[in-house]
Amino acid sequence: MQNVAILLISVASGLITYLASNALKRGPVIASAIITLSGGLLLPHFFPGYGGTIAAAAACASYAGMISLENALNIFEMGGISLMCGILFIAANDAYIGIGGRLGTIAAISCFAWLGFKKIFVGFDTRRKT
Repeated sequence: MQNVAILLISVASGLITYLASNALKRGPVIASAIITLSGGLLLPHFFPGYGGTIAAAAACASYAGMISLENALNIFEMGGISLMCGILFIAANDAYIGIGGRLGTIAAISCFAWLGFKKIFVGFDTRRKT
């Protein structure tokens, strides 16, 4: 049940951060801070057994949600990045506990993996034309 919660919270956090940053024009730092603060305050309260873990997953996905519009063109791409972030969070959940930068590294790997996936399978020219 914890892994399902991690995946759902990751996708929701990444999408909300992406939308707040780009559609609402709040900027990536403010959007991620709102999601991270909300997740840190609310999730441990509503999920006492594993709320801290899913709050960390929310923070991790919100870091991935800071990706620019040039690299994640739409909400569907951001959903894929967020899901990948949740999967990597689950895989690395017990690794490097207490080491700084783990969540940001997972977010960066998710974004880079998505960009690599697009280059390999979609084509090299995936950026918007201006």
